[in-house]
Amino acid sequence: MNEGRAVEAISALNQGLHQVVEASPDTVLPANDGKLIHLTGPISTATPARDPVFGVTGEGLLRLSRKVEMYQWKEDTSTSTSESMGGTKTTQTTYSYHRVWSESLIDSSEFHHPSGHANPSMPITSARFDSSASMLGAYHVDPGVLDEISDFTPFEAAIASPLPGYQAQGGAFYRGQDAANPAIGDLRVNFEAVPSQVFSVVAAQVAGTLTPYHAANGYEIALVKPGALTSAALFAEKRQEERILTWVLRGVGFIVMVIAFALVAGPVATLFAVVPFLEGIVEAGTFLVALTFAVPVTLATIAIAWAAHRPLIGGALLAAALVSLILLSRLHKPKAAHAAAAVP
Repeated sequence: MNEGRAVEAISALNQGLHQVVEASPDTVLPANDGKLIHLTGPISTATPARDPVFGVTGEGLLRLSRKVEMYQWKEDTSTSTSESMGGTKTTQTTYSYHRVWSESLIDSSEFHHPSGHANPSMPITSARFDSSASMLGAYHVDPGVLDEISDFTPFEAAIASPLPGYQAQGGAFYRGQDAANPAIGDLRVNFEAVPSQVFSVVAAQVAGTLTPYHAANGYEIALVKPGALTSAALFAEKRQEERILTWVLRGVGFIVMVIAFALVAGPVATLFAVVPFLEGIVEAGTFLVALTFAVPVTLATIAIAWAAHRPLIGGALLAAALVSLILLSRLHKPKAAHAAAAVP
C-alpha cells in the first residue's frame, strides 16, 4: 500500500508540474476553468475564524486552533524477566503512576490499579475552526485548500470575561484553583492561529474557486505555503514530504518484517533454553537470520509495487533482492560444507 501510494504521488506531482498554469489573483479567466493553476497573493477574510465555546477570534484569522490539556493520572509499566537453572522464565510487571498534562483523555478504568488513580471526563476538547469565507484576490478559497495551511503561530486570546470557572492567563485560559500546583482534572487552554498573509497556491480553478485538483490516478493536489514561491518550489517541497513519508513507512515495514522472521525462528532458541550460554548465542543468530531474510523480502516487496509503474526501478530492486538471496545462500554453503567434513 505504501509503495502504491508513493508511485501515485510522484506520478501525479510530476504531471501536475508540467500542467500547471500561471494565473493572476486579480482576474478569474474562464479559459483556466478546470485547470491546475498557480498564483500568489494575500488570502484574507471578512468572517474570521472563531471559537464558538470561548468566543475567541481576531481580525483576519483564517484558521484558529484550540488546544485543551487536562492534568491526569498516567500508568507506566516496567517488565523484568528472571530465569532459573532449568530454563524456566519468570516475568514480573511493575506498575507506577504519575501525573501528566495530556491533550487526550487517559482511560483510568483500564489501569491495573484504578483505585486512587481515577481521571474525570474532559468537558471540552481540542478543535480547529476555519474562516467560512476566504478570498485570494478574485478567487474564493475552498475549505479543502484552506485545510492544507498548517503554519500556525501562538495566538493570545483577548477576552475580558472568560467562561465561568476559567481564568485568563496571558492569552490562555485555566480551570482550577492554582495553576502553580495543578490538581487532577484541571484544564489549560491555549490557542494558535493562521492570520491573513501572502500565500502561494497551486490548486484547481473551478467556477472562480480554488479547490483541490484531482489527478488522473486520483491523487489530490492542493499546495499552499506562506510567501511568494514558484510553482516549481511548491512541487519540490511536496515531493520531499512524500519521500520522507515513504521512507518512514518503509522503515516501519522493514522493522515489522525483521520481528516477524525473528518470531518464526524463535522456537529454535527455546530448545536451547536449558543451557543459558547456548541460548544467548542462538538468540543472536536468530536475529541475524531474521535480518538477512528481511532485506531481500523488503526489496522484493518494494520492487513488485514499482514494477508496474516504473519497470527500470522495479527491475533494479528485484535484481538487488536476487543478489542478496544469492549472497545469503553462499554464506550458508561454507557452514554446510564444514559440517559435512566434520562427519567421520
